[in-house]
Amino acid sequence: MIPAHEPGLHLPSPALARPVEHDSALAGGPGPSPAVRLDIGIDDVRALMTAACTRAGVPGTGIDRVVEHYLDGELRGKPSHGLAKFAFESQYFSHRIGSPRIKHERGALAVVDGRREVGPLSADFAVRLAACKARQLGVGIVGMVNCQRYGILASFSEQIAERGLVGLVANTSRPEATVHGARTPILGVNPVSFAFPTSDGTVSADMSTTLAPMGVLWEARRTGSPLPADCFVDEDGAFTDDPDAARAAMVFGEHRGFALSLLVQILTGSLFGFPMGQGVDSTWSTGYTFIALDPAFAGQGDGHRAANDALVGAIRQATTREGGFVRLPGQEGKDRAARARKAGRLALDEVLYQRLQARAAGDFTSS
Repeated sequence: MIPAHEPGLHLPSPALARPVEHDSALAGGPGPSPAVRLDIGIDDVRALMTAACTRAGVPGTGIDRVVEHYLDGELRGKPSHGLAKFAFESQYFSHRIGSPRIKHERGALAVVDGRREVGPLSADFAVRLAACKARQLGVGIVGMVNCQRYGILASFSEQIAERGLVGLVANTSRPEATVHGARTPILGVNPVSFAFPTSDGTVSADMSTTLAPMGVLWEARRTGSPLPADCFVDEDGAFTDDPDAARAAMVFGEHRGFALSLLVQILTGSLFGFPMGQGVDSTWSTGYTFIALDPAFAGQGDGHRAANDALVGAIRQATTREGGFVRLPGQEGKDRAARARKAGRLALDEVLYQRLQARAAGDFTSS
């Protein structure tokens, strides 16, 4: 750990953060004060995150990767998996034992002990292993357990697709989700992401199988803000916007979403001998899956890219009833991030900014 007075760390001055707006959603009623949003330089936020990683003992070679991973989630418009997630997960960074190790492998499958490595770094290891197996065997399927959590899954499915492969990434959680008509939490939130290559980059989708991710509930409990409508249920199975009364996240799509979530549960659980349901009792027993597929093994060489180009082109030309064009999955988030990076600034909740400042100063416990 680096002491708080370490002279080598240059942190941004609070004066560089300018108030830009108030969240009026809660104004005029009981409850917490309206949130103040600050206009902050991305480089300033990056400096705070870098200092936090350094103090927490993240390996120097991995700090930039960890910072950019969570920052990208924020810039893509997924705050539950962006800076708030970084502020929360950073309390575990110092718990790492070391780099992940392969525990068992046979053919295209491998089981990895993450050794409590920082989430984005452990996931990068699994991506490289899955891609290597796909190059050799046409498919690579890697299961990982005993690692820290990460932010958006697209970061890793896109890494696989950037190698010219088709990628699929998923993970489970403690049983925090339930299904239409039920009230008992029985499944993990079970997010999933896939990506495929084109001649003009990758196309990816990243989604939870619940109507809202658990990060939304955690932040609502921390800030005292209401939950989005009809996304969480209380102990009686009734929808609630009260974060303290919520007991489970609702799986989307009724029986269709239930089926998809159940598939993800198997892919991140019993396929590798990982815990499922009540057996997932901590960060360290959570299962992660990384799948890479090499279309070249189907005998078409690199022809899949041209086929993907044609399909994507047709989708982009499809029109909506309002006269616009159909948007590809994940494209809005990528465009949003590109605009933010060009501007060099982002809007951030003042309280979250203060949490980042605390982490940079070596405080990993304050909320």
